[in-house]
Order: sequence, then C-alpha cells, then structure tokens
Amino acid sequence: METSIIKSLFKWFCDCEILEADSELNVDYLGEDAEQYSIETVPCKAVVKSYIDGSAKCQYLFIFASRECYSQENGINMANLEFYERLEDWIAEQNINRKLPKLPAGCTAQSIKVLSSGYVMNNDTKTARYQIQCRLEYTKNLEVKNG
Repeated sequence: METSIIKSLFKWFCDCEILEADSELNVDYLGEDAEQYSIETVPCKAVVKSYIDGSAKCQYLFIFASRECYSQENGINMANLEFYERLEDWIAEQNINRKLPKLPAGCTAQSIKVLSSGYVMNNDTKTARYQIQCRLEYTKNLEVKNG
C-alpha cells in the first residue's frame, strides 16, 4: 500500500505495458526530449460528497502527458494519437477488470476515467506535448483515534 495517491498512480502506470519500457516516467515534470511521460496533478475540489459517518466520496484529477516526436508528416502524428487511443483502452480495461491503484490506508479506488482524448497541448517543429486528462474516484474513510 502506498503513502500517497500520486505514488499510487505512479506505480500503477509503471505496470502499463502500453508505455515504452525505456522511456522515463516522471511526476509534474516533462523534459524537452521526446519519449518521456509525466503524471501531473490538476487542481480540483477533492471531496465530491461527505457522509455523516465522516467518510467521503472523493476525486483526484490528473493529466497523463508525453513529449513525442512531431512533424508535418501525418504518419508520426497519427502514431502519437494512436498511442493515446491504446492508453485510453488500457485505462478502460483496468477499470472494467477492477485493476485499480492501491491507495493509501483509508482510501479505496472506485474507478479511473479518461475525461479527454489525447491531443496536442503545445508543439515546436520537432516535438510536441500530448496529453489526456483523467479522474480517479475513490472513497475515503476517517480513522477514529481514541485518546
């Protein structure tokens, strides 16, 4: 069990066979060179619904981004978008099969959903940043401490 949600997501994506094995996976950092990945947090209201027992239905928004080769050639750019289609399918498959991240104590993952399909966020003549936005939905139980 991990100590934070971001560590849980990092470990979960490390097991994704869609990612290139020799590519770097980072958190909140995407370098200038192609073939890098990053998981980035997105500001949001974490608690979606609070319950009388102190538990809550929560969300964690994040972006999965990559730096890819980019060109005026359609083939390269299509391959980048095809990668994101495969990644979306992988996320959906994990969700259906309940192979979700192992969250910190007191938190239980309910689902991960892709909120936006893969798209170019910014580019220059040689590389581009592609990304998708996702939402992790989870329940959180408060631990009652006696004393």
